[in-house]
Amino acid sequence: MTINKRAIFPFLFILFILFLFIRIYKISDISMNYSLMDGDIVIAENFSAGIHMPSFFSYHKGHLLSNEQGIKRGDLMAFKHPLDNRLYLKRCVALPGDSIFQEQKNLYLQIDSNQTKTVDFAKRYRIEVEKRGEMYWLKNPYSRFYTVNHTDDVIGPPELIDYPKTLIPEHHFFFMGDFRDNSTDSRFFGPVHYENIYYKIWFVISRTQNLQELGSIEQY
Repeated sequence: MTINKRAIFPFLFILFILFLFIRIYKISDISMNYSLMDGDIVIAENFSAGIHMPSFFSYHKGHLLSNEQGIKRGDLMAFKHPLDNRLYLKRCVALPGDSIFQEQKNLYLQIDSNQTKTVDFAKRYRIEVEKRGEMYWLKNPYSRFYTVNHTDDVIGPPELIDYPKTLIPEHHFFFMGDFRDNSTDSRFFGPVHYENIYYKIWFVISRTQNLQELGSIEQY
């Protein structure tokens, strides 16, 4: 069998282009349990939320093509940690202009910091709404659609219990892990600027978990 060398270079070029826009990562922590579990494989894409600067051995700020509107509440995104050079994978729980706070581990969200929009949103998607003072808030809005985990006897920083009322600044996004009591997220380092957001999770390949692995997750 002979190899057509002329065909190899276009093939390698196509692979290189695909690698710029699609990445494969293996989950190596438990902050997103049980939506994502240790050992799961995720396929991330670099186009629907804007085309970020291609990264190989380091992560650079900025986008070749911006599209902040491509990030929606509830999306799983990969972003650069503000204080180091690692990528974190968390769920976007609030967009620019939203208001949030956490009280006794309950997350409260106000759409566009507007109670009318919040009430309409709650009716449309059948989410619990609670009046606090003169304002209406969505209470634990993601719990209806995703498994959000807490550990009752957790002993940790106060940010895991309560978080002050915060207006998300322009071009910033607030991220949290689904395993709320075991996640280093925006409650510790604040909202993440859009220029540090790299990929949207496109597809998840879940690894088979045996009974012992499932039973020991919260003991890590």
